[in-house]
Amino acid sequence: MIKTNFLEETKMTDIQKHQINEMRRYGCTYRHIAEALSLNAETVRSYCSRAIKKGTLVIPESNSNSLCKQCGIPIKQTPKRKKRIFCSDPCRKKWWNSHTYLVNRSSKAIYHFTCKTCGKGFSVYGDSSRKYCSHECYINNRFYKESVDDKAFS
Repeated sequence: MIKTNFLEETKMTDIQKHQINEMRRYGCTYRHIAEALSLNAETVRSYCSRAIKKGTLVIPESNSNSLCKQCGIPIKQTPKRKKRIFCSDPCRKKWWNSHTYLVNRSSKAIYHFTCKTCGKGFSVYGDSSRKYCSHECYINNRFYKESVDDKAFS
């Protein structure tokens, strides 16, 4: 029986450390970071506290700046309203598309369907009203329904 060193198995990679730093800068909780990176929440907490003491992790104050997270343009904040973090929808979409690992994709938002056109099963995140597995199936059902049915019977 070969003994392995427990510390070697649980070491965080530099990529994970970088992701933790980035996620904390954006205000993610320890639990959210741990779930996203498949780590223990206590491991993330202890790493963050050590990094803050070393000075390698600096968490900005929440009201220190009002700049768009994506493009850096100053954002005018409306008093007594929720703080805006993006200047526009395109910036918001671009930022979230480049930071997909920050999205909490819980199993509650995954839906399973059968395609109306081809009959294949497919899973979708977040859209409970999908009917087709692809755009091609949608087009076939919408515009070529008779020709697809004819092919199935011949």
